[in-house]
Amino acid sequence: MSVQKSLAEHIAVAYRPLHRGFLIATMAYYSFVTFAHFPDESGITLVVMASISAVTALYSVLLWRIVETRQLSVGGLELLNGVLHLLMLLNVLAYQLAHYEPAKMVYFPLLAVAFAMSSVTQRSVLISVAAALGSMLLVARSSEPDSFGPYIFIAIASAVTCIGLSTLLRGVVQREVTARIRSEAAQLATLELSEKSARLANIDFLTGLPNRRHFMQMLTDMVEQADGVVVCIVDLDGFKGINDAYGHAAGDQVLVEVARRLQGDGRLKPVVARIGGDEFGILLPGKPDAEILQGWSQMLITQLKQPFYLDAAVARLGGSLGIAESLEGDSAETILDRADYAAYEAKHHHKGGLVVFGEQHQATISHTHKIERALLQASFEHELVPVFQPIINIATGRPESYEALARWHSPELGQVSPASFIPIAERLGLIPRITQCMVRHALDLAAKLPDQQRVSVNLSMHDLASADAMYNLSAILAASDLKPCRIDFEITETAVMHDSQEATTALNVLLAHGARISLDDFGTGHSSLSRVQTLPLNRIKIDQCFVANVETSRASQAIVKTTLDLCQNLGISCVVEGTETAEQIAALRALGATMFQGYYFSRPVSAAVVLEGQSKKPRSSAA
Repeated sequence: MSVQKSLAEHIAVAYRPLHRGFLIATMAYYSFVTFAHFPDESGITLVVMASISAVTALYSVLLWRIVETRQLSVGGLELLNGVLHLLMLLNVLAYQLAHYEPAKMVYFPLLAVAFAMSSVTQRSVLISVAAALGSMLLVARSSEPDSFGPYIFIAIASAVTCIGLSTLLRGVVQREVTARIRSEAAQLATLELSEKSARLANIDFLTGLPNRRHFMQMLTDMVEQADGVVVCIVDLDGFKGINDAYGHAAGDQVLVEVARRLQGDGRLKPVVARIGGDEFGILLPGKPDAEILQGWSQMLITQLKQPFYLDAAVARLGGSLGIAESLEGDSAETILDRADYAAYEAKHHHKGGLVVFGEQHQATISHTHKIERALLQASFEHELVPVFQPIINIATGRPESYEALARWHSPELGQVSPASFIPIAERLGLIPRITQCMVRHALDLAAKLPDQQRVSVNLSMHDLASADAMYNLSAILAASDLKPCRIDFEITETAVMHDSQEATTALNVLLAHGARISLDDFGTGHSSLSRVQTLPLNRIKIDQCFVANVETSRASQAIVKTTLDLCQNLGISCVVEGTETAEQIAALRALGATMFQGYYFSRPVSAAVVLEGQSKKPRSSAA
């Protein structure tokens, strides 16, 4: 029914231009006819004839105005048209009844055609045409009874013609309207699909919250409104453990509940979004008072620490919050970066707590950006100056090898600590370049050292995971005049934990050149014995955390002893790192250690000092 109604309404609209033209013609014609009666008529006949014509003309004007200003229904248009048809028919009937003229009987078929072409529905066509032709037959019967027969044939022919014309016209209009309806329906469906896609593109399916894309758009809008905005990043603590222990379905339950808790306080009207796997973003319009903001943040932290009741367990986690307030001239990206930085600080230094971005953080970021720019522009061959720390064989008191350590002197920033520039270089993807530079320096020093001494260089996961980096290192070793190769490469368990097989393949490339492989910081990574078993190792270096209290800690002594025995059984050497006192040396020697590295023997020194020390006597060792 609704489709039919829609079609009928569209047909009514489609007929408006036809009605408009029909009514204009009717107004003009009957206005002329009204005045044309005055020369030919008189008395009551004039009054009747002129009145009917004038009413028809005025009604045409009225109907034209209605059609122009109102959206008529099919039924309404049909009724108003029917009245006009009746008035037009009365004009002809009145004239023929007053002055019968056979020649003017043609007006009735002409009216029938006009009625057929201007009627909206087939029903009104039949009624109007029947009225016109029926009136013709009545007039002919009463005025020319002897000639009535031909009028019957005229009426039949006119009726067939009118119905045919109206059917043809309505068919054309209906096809056009149907095509228009289908086009509009397709456009509407496309629009609805587009709107639905836009909604889906902006919503996180799991929690129903806005996603990161929508979050950024809302943040941008708030910034442009210049009323201020506070951005809070919530990084969940312990979520991975819930996923691992109870499964992803339980993790999803937790995320949904976290979303509910974060939206709980309506006083500040928070806008909450899920912007990462276990990361949520919150927007607070305006600039809330610092005390209110602090209370709200602590409320969130408390809420996140409450138990999460899952289907088969009770889980607990926490949240680290980073907050940044917008400043004049900020962009959405700038504010989000500050909030992210504050959340990172909270996660790594104040877990389960809150960090509000402040001036000291801005200073750190500015310094970091300076380091980034300087690193990207650095010429490492000239700016990277390595230092070397010896590994001492306690039996001889002389260095067996030297570990090369990167030191960067920037023309712009001066001396930059490795703790500052190495993490940034890793993020910028510059570590392979630094490693290659260090290998060249190590080869230069090794060529000047006695044949039995070697030089070691640290490899990162960025070196091991890059085919291009390993190819370049291999090419550097192959091009060296130092034969056989006396370079060792030190790796950590963290560097190889992502893909042990890939790391082993990369290390074998280096081994083919005569290099050796050392496992650094042993005991502090993951699955240490598994790494020892699978990696092609020549040496293990015991981390300094086991050395700090080795004189008094039985646990440290047991770990060191076990590692020394393991290396002896595997036929590889073992170095103890971080040795700083004679007491430590004595305790470690008692456990069987013979290879040491640490400040007790030497701090990292330049290549010139290393070469100068070759002529000096070995340092006496602890008893």
